[in-house]
Amino acid sequence: MANDITVHLIRHEKTKANLDRKYIGWKDEPILHKVEAEIDLHPSIVYGSDLRRCRDTAQCYFPDAEFIASKELRELNFGDFEMCTYEQLQHNETYRAWIDDPLENPIPNGETFDRFKQRVLDGFHSIVKEKKEYTFIVHGGVIRLLLAIYGAKEQSFQQTIANHRTIYTLGWETIDELIGGARCTLYSEAHITVNENIQKN
Repeated sequence: MANDITVHLIRHEKTKANLDRKYIGWKDEPILHKVEAEIDLHPSIVYGSDLRRCRDTAQCYFPDAEFIASKELRELNFGDFEMCTYEQLQHNETYRAWIDDPLENPIPNGETFDRFKQRVLDGFHSIVKEKKEYTFIVHGGVIRLLLAIYGAKEQSFQQTIANHRTIYTLGWETIDELIGGARCTLYSEAHITVNENIQKN
């Protein structure tokens, strides 16, 4: 049976905070470079987070598509850890507790993992609810969460990786499978090629 529903998940292009290996959640940084990419997808609509790095990436990857933004698809709010590196936080007892068990140890002035999970799922299901193909440009944490829940392989959020310049494609045979929480029946990853010589600063 062919897949009734296909979802493509793409992480935004890197920001300076990504390059500096800082936690970046709701801080609204632009991407480092506006690039041209070779992608074998041609959506008329792209869905994503309302933060600038996702909007910028959508404009680079799919300049002719309409971008529909959702605040519910934002990255985790890192609160007091926002824009800090592991090296800056590694001796902080609250940070260590959060790293060891994020479910039981919320980030000070940030967002609990349960709240983040529910918010993202609410946003995702408000969009993906009929037979068609969907393209999302979102954040690393959002992709990791969705892959941990719906990916072909059973693994935890902590075990899941979401790289830049990669298309994660998930497919289900029926919309009822997705709504019911089933893992995808189709899964693939594809690299996005960017011509570094056509960067527009």
